[in-house]
This record gives sequence, structure tokens and C-alpha cells, in this order.
Amino acid sequence: MHDIIHNIGLSQVAAPQVMTSAPVTGAVIDTQGIGTLAVAVLLGAAADTLGVAVYIDLKIEHADDDGTGNPAAFTPCTDADVLPDMTLSSGVFKRIDSNAEANMRYALEYRGEKRFVKVSAVPAGLEDGAPIAMIALCGNPAQKPVDND
Repeated sequence: MHDIIHNIGLSQVAAPQVMTSAPVTGAVIDTQGIGTLAVAVLLGAAADTLGVAVYIDLKIEHADDDGTGNPAAFTPCTDADVLPDMTLSSGVFKRIDSNAEANMRYALEYRGEKRFVKVSAVPAGLEDGAPIAMIALCGNPAQKPVDND
């Protein structure tokens, strides 16, 4: 039997919460020492009716090390920075503008060259809210086993 739990680092980057009008920004993910990174946004059923004026943008950004081990200014990721192949606009990898698109999970792999990554959910017109959480899955770690306890 293979041991996956000690070979993939799991991190909650945004605790489960109800997002209303304020953006939810996940914690900064440091990619130093990991070979692959996937992020997932877990979205619950929206209490609002989503559409052209009421939606949620899921966005991914990255930053270099500022020389002190901290992130410099974050910039939006581009198409070349993520998998699967998609067309990003200002780092937005998914616009949820239909209730049929809520209550789902959205995941992508970061393959860019910068050290730091963060994901955010930016609502427009949301009033009653939608449950949301975010996780990071860090694979191929330089140090094994990974402590997920």
C-alpha cells in the first residue's frame, strides 16, 4: 500500500466561512521546498441569485521573494502559470455567475516560477452570501515525510 498522506502537504489557506460583500483571500503559500502545488476553492450553495451583476471571481496571484524570505508585490498569474490550460483575465481563473456553478469545487495547478502564491474569491453584488473554504495541496516535497497531523 502506498502512503500518500505523508507525501502531500495539505494546508487550509482559508477557513470555512460565509462570504458576503468582502473578498476572501487565502493565506500566502510558500512553494519553497515543494515540487508541485494545487489549490482548491470549495464553494457552497449561494444564498443570492447569481448572474451578470452578482458573481464571484476566483483569482490566483504570485510573487517573488523580496530578499528577506517574504513575498514582494503580488501580480496576477497568466495562462502559462496554471494547469489545466485556461484563459486567465487579470488572474481570474473562474467567474461563478450562475447558481448552477455554486456548490462545487474549483481546482488548478500552479506551475509558475515565483516562490509565493495566493488565491482569493472576490464577490460582486453578493449580499446574503455563499459558504467558502480554500486548501492547498503541496506535492513532491523536498523533505519527507510531510507532517499532516
